[in-house]
Amino acid sequence: MTTYSRIKEEGKIEGKIEGKIEGKIEGKIEGKIEGKTEVILNGFESGLDIKLLANITNMPEHQVVTILKEHKKVD
Repeated sequence: MTTYSRIKEEGKIEGKIEGKIEGKIEGKIEGKIEGKTEVILNGFESGLDIKLLANITNMPEHQVVTILKEHKKVD
Protein backbone atom coordinates (compact mmCIF):
# COMPACT_ATOMS: atom_id res chain seq x y z
CA MET A 1 0.00 0.00 0.00
CA THR A 2 1.38 3.39 -0.94
CA THR A 3 1.71 6.27 1.48
CA TYR A 4 -1.04 8.11 -0.39
CA SER A 5 -3.39 5.13 -0.09
CA ARG A 6 -2.66 4.80 3.62
CA ILE A 7 -3.33 8.51 4.26
CA LYS A 8 -6.50 8.34 2.19
CA GLU A 9 -7.75 5.30 4.15
CA GLU A 10 -6.94 6.97 7.48
CA GLY A 11 -8.91 10.02 6.36
CA LYS A 12 -11.92 7.85 5.55
CA ILE A 13 -11.77 6.19 8.95
CA GLU A 14 -11.46 9.54 10.74
CA GLY A 15 -14.40 10.87 8.74
CA LYS A 16 -16.58 7.91 9.70
CA ILE A 17 -15.69 8.27 13.38
CA GLU A 18 -16.38 12.01 13.34
CA GLY A 19 -19.71 11.39 11.59
CA LYS A 20 -20.78 8.85 14.20
CA ILE A 21 -19.83 11.17 17.05
CA GLU A 22 -21.68 14.10 15.48
CA GLY A 23 -24.74 11.91 14.94
CA LYS A 24 -24.77 10.79 18.56
CA ILE A 25 -24.42 14.34 19.82
CA GLU A 26 -27.21 15.58 17.55
CA GLY A 27 -29.43 12.71 18.70
CA LYS A 28 -28.85 13.53 22.35
CA ILE A 29 -29.61 17.20 21.78
CA GLU A 30 -32.80 16.39 19.85
CA GLY A 31 -33.86 14.02 22.62
CA LYS A 32 -33.36 16.67 25.29
CA ILE A 33 -35.33 19.22 23.27
CA GLU A 34 -38.16 16.74 22.70
CA GLY A 35 -38.23 15.95 26.42
CA LYS A 36 -38.37 19.61 27.40
CA THR A 37 -41.05 20.24 24.78
CA GLU A 38 -43.16 17.46 26.25
CA VAL A 39 -42.75 18.87 29.76
CA ILE A 40 -43.75 22.33 28.53
CA LEU A 41 -46.82 21.12 26.65
CA ASN A 42 -48.03 18.82 29.44
CA GLY A 43 -47.30 21.41 32.11
CA PHE A 44 -49.13 24.13 30.21
CA GLU A 45 -52.12 21.85 29.67
CA SER A 46 -52.10 21.17 33.42
CA GLY A 47 -52.24 24.87 34.21
CA LEU A 48 -48.61 25.73 34.90
CA ASP A 49 -47.62 29.23 33.86
CA ILE A 50 -44.88 30.11 31.40
CA LYS A 51 -42.51 31.48 34.03
CA LEU A 52 -42.66 28.24 36.03
CA LEU A 53 -42.24 26.12 32.89
CA ALA A 54 -39.17 28.17 31.96
CA ASN A 55 -37.75 27.58 35.42
CA ILE A 56 -38.49 23.83 35.37
CA THR A 57 -36.94 23.31 31.92
CA ASN A 58 -34.11 25.79 32.47
CA MET A 59 -35.09 27.62 29.29
CA PRO A 60 -35.71 31.32 28.68
CA GLU A 61 -39.38 32.31 28.78
CA HIS A 62 -39.31 33.41 25.13
CA GLN A 63 -38.28 29.88 24.08
CA VAL A 64 -41.12 28.39 26.11
CA VAL A 65 -43.53 30.78 24.40
CA THR A 66 -42.08 29.85 21.00
CA ILE A 67 -42.64 26.15 21.68
CA LEU A 68 -46.21 26.83 22.82
CA LYS A 69 -46.85 28.88 19.69
CA GLU A 70 -45.40 26.18 17.44
CA HIS A 71 -47.87 23.72 18.97
CA LYS A 72 -50.73 26.23 18.75
CA LYS A 73 -51.23 26.44 22.51
CA VAL A 74 -50.95 30.23 22.61
CA ASP A 75 -51.27 33.03 20.07
